Amino acid sequence: MKYYSEDDLERALFNLPLEEAPADLRARILSGTIYRHAVPVKAWEAWLIGGCVAVLAWLLVLILQDGPGPVVSTFNTIAGTALSVITQPATILWLAVGGAVAMWMTHLPLTFAPRRVVRD
Repeated sequence: MKYYSEDDLERALFNLPLEEAPADLRARILSGTIYRHAVPVKAWEAWLIGGCVAVLAWLLVLILQDGPGPVVSTFNTIAGTALSVITQPATILWLAVGGAVAMWMTHLPLTFAPRRVVRD
C-alpha cells in the first residue's frame, strides 16, 4: 500500500473518467425528500382503518368456522352487558362530570407557567 501526498490524490481523482450527472438530479433529490407530497391519510386514520379491517377479518373467520349463530349470540351478550353498564345512573353521572370538566378546561385560559416580571 502506497501513501500519496494530497496533490497526487487530487490529481488522480480529477483524472478519473466520471460520467456527467443528469441535469435534473438536484430537483429529483429535493422532490423525493423535502418537497415530498403529504400523505393523504393521517396516522390515526390508518390505525382506525387497520383496526376495523382486523375486527372484520376476525368476525369473518369466526362466522366461517361455526356459522353465524354463536357469533350473533356472543355479540348480543356483549352488547347487552355494555348497555347495562353504560345506562347505570352512576356511570352517566361520571360521564357528565368528566365531559363538563373537559369542556371547562378547554375554554379557560389556564397557564401554569410562572409569569415574567418586567422591571424598568
